[in-house]
Amino acid sequence: MGTCFDWSPAYGQELIEFYRAAIRKRSYSDEEGEVARLVKAKMEALGFDEAYIDPTGNVVGRVGSGAKIIHFDSHMDNVQVNDPEDWIAPPFSADIVDGMVYGRGSVDRKGGLAASIYAAALAKKAGLLDGKTVYVTGSVCEEYCDGVCLEHFYRDSGVKP
Repeated sequence: MGTCFDWSPAYGQELIEFYRAAIRKRSYSDEEGEVARLVKAKMEALGFDEAYIDPTGNVVGRVGSGAKIIHFDSHMDNVQVNDPEDWIAPPFSADIVDGMVYGRGSVDRKGGLAASIYAAALAKKAGLLDGKTVYVTGSVCEEYCDGVCLEHFYRDSGVKP
C-alpha cells in the first residue's frame, strides 16, 4: 500500500481558494479558455504527470500510468447570467456568505472539478496509484452539447476508462 499523506487545513484552504479562483473566471460556453489555462496550471503545480489542453479545448490531466484507468470529468462552462441583480452575491465574485461560496458555477461544476484535481494529486502523493491511471478533465461546451466534447476527448486520446 502507499504512504500516508496528512490532510492539512492549509491543503484544504488551497483547494477552496483554487475553487474560488475558477468561479471568478467567467466561462460561458465557447469562452472557457481563461479557466482552462487556470486549471492546467493548477494541475502542473500539483505535480500531475501530464497536463494539456486538447484540440477541442478540454483540459486533460493525468496521474499514474497503470493499466486500470479511472476518469473524472467536470465541465468548465456555465450558462449566461441575465439577472445579476437577483443574486445574493455578484455572480463572479466567489464571495463566501454564511459559510457558503456563491457564484456562477459554484455548484454546477467548478466545485467538482477542483475536488477531482486535488483528489488525484492527493492519491499520487499518498502512493495510491499502483496499477492505476487517473485522468481528470475539464470539458467544454457541456451546457449546449452535453457529452459531445468528452466524446472528442475519448476518440482523440484513445483513453478507455
